[in-house]
Amino acid sequence: MQLFFDHLVHFVHRQPEEAARLFREVGFHVVPGGRHTRWGTWNSLSYFGLSYVEFLAVEDAVVAGQSDNPLIVQLVAEHGLGEGLGQIALRTSEMDRWAERFRALGLTLIGPVDGSRTRDDGKTLRWRMLFAEDPQTARNMPFLIEWQESDDERQADLTQRGIIAPHANGATELLAVGYAVADLGAATADWTRWFGWQAAEAFTDERLGARCVTFALPGGSIVLCEPTQAGVAQQALTSRGERPFFAKMGAAKAQPFSYDICGGMYLV
Repeated sequence: MQLFFDHLVHFVHRQPEEAARLFREVGFHVVPGGRHTRWGTWNSLSYFGLSYVEFLAVEDAVVAGQSDNPLIVQLVAEHGLGEGLGQIALRTSEMDRWAERFRALGLTLIGPVDGSRTRDDGKTLRWRMLFAEDPQTARNMPFLIEWQESDDERQADLTQRGIIAPHANGATELLAVGYAVADLGAATADWTRWFGWQAAEAFTDERLGARCVTFALPGGSIVLCEPTQAGVAQQALTSRGERPFFAKMGAAKAQPFSYDICGGMYLV
């Protein structure tokens, strides 16, 4: 069963359009998303093909505080941590089969949860989300998303509407997302057990101060990083726990960017 990297969720406290300003200032194309009225949230989006970064914020605190959607529960519960990367979504067209796999592994499931958002042109977008928890570990799992439309339909529609559009800085792809972990061996084993992936050989990233492994995934690889010294990975793990902490965008002929845990942009 194939999984694609779908999107990276960046929790923000400000209006999503304001939060996306820094992204736009360094040459990324960012568009307003919309409102999730059932969950009391709204967003802005930056696409790299069908992979994207979502700036997600609470608009209605009362509605958001009553939501049982695990992503919204996490967004509300982690308000005190400040703005930062919060979750990863993996795209599938076989959600029910993934649910069967997760149950067979003894995971606790929430969902599939129906989601929808009505665009300004009146069209309603629909999707399903599947959240899983592993009782053997407190590790934060990505969630799965299944869009009602096919990838080809979504690509054509988003391009025609100017949502997928060139980035002024030349970036064309979301290359990788880094995920801070406390124990690289245990985390790699869990991710392999959950998704059936094969990790590449471990390597040391001196810039991050971490030992890492990569899971190659269409739409953007996932890099698990265990801190080995003081640095970006250690700061991320200490301040926010096991979760995404950087994203790298780029292209074959463009210098890549990384987006750090504080929402700042820097070249690598």
